Amino acid sequence: MHFEVPKASSLKEFGGEYLMIVISILTALALEHGAQTLHHRTVAHEASEKIDAEIRANIEQIKAFRVYNQQQEDKLALIREALLADIHAKKSDEELKKRLLGDYRGAFALSIRTPTLRREAWDVAVANQAVSWMQADALKRYSVAYASMRDIQSISITGGNSFLDGPRMMDALSNAQMGVVDAHETYRLLNQIISSYQTINGNLATLQKELDDTAPADGLRAAQSGHGAGQAGK
Repeated sequence: MHFEVPKASSLKEFGGEYLMIVISILTALALEHGAQTLHHRTVAHEASEKIDAEIRANIEQIKAFRVYNQQQEDKLALIREALLADIHAKKSDEELKKRLLGDYRGAFALSIRTPTLRREAWDVAVANQAVSWMQADALKRYSVAYASMRDIQSISITGGNSFLDGPRMMDALSNAQMGVVDAHETYRLLNQIISSYQTINGNLATLQKELDDTAPADGLRAAQSGHGAGQAGK
């Protein structure tokens, strides 16, 4: 910033020139602050759009994996129901063995899927400090959403298997491969596997709801914004 020293011939003239210099300085500072504020708002807005898009992509992935997991759970539930009916009917061990190695062979399948849940947009916004220029309520929503994603991923790694007895499951699978099966043991194993699917899908459903509230679809967001503007105008 450059300015010239006043060259006034009287105190009054000096005061006028000095005032003009002060006003010039304040105006320049105000313009600089305004430009910086506009830049920060633009960066924050762009970061929010990328984060919203990332969250919505995660929502779509969660939906797809929930559908897949539910389909697998439903298949196992049908096998469990049929196996229990055979046990109650007191079918012979030989009959149960044939069913378990044939129609019920899927009882030993475990194919739980969990989403990877991308977070690159959030990490970039944190790294370039865009989050520090966001509105407080938006920043809080994003922070809670990404913390929930982190927690779900951690739970998915360990929590989904909390109902499974790993060594026992491997023994049952090995016995089935050798043609040695136990209907009662298989029924208990089915309960464990189904409970694992239910746990994972329950956690994913909770996360999906949180993410839906954080970054609703574009149409819903526009409707909410319009509703808010209408309320403000009343």
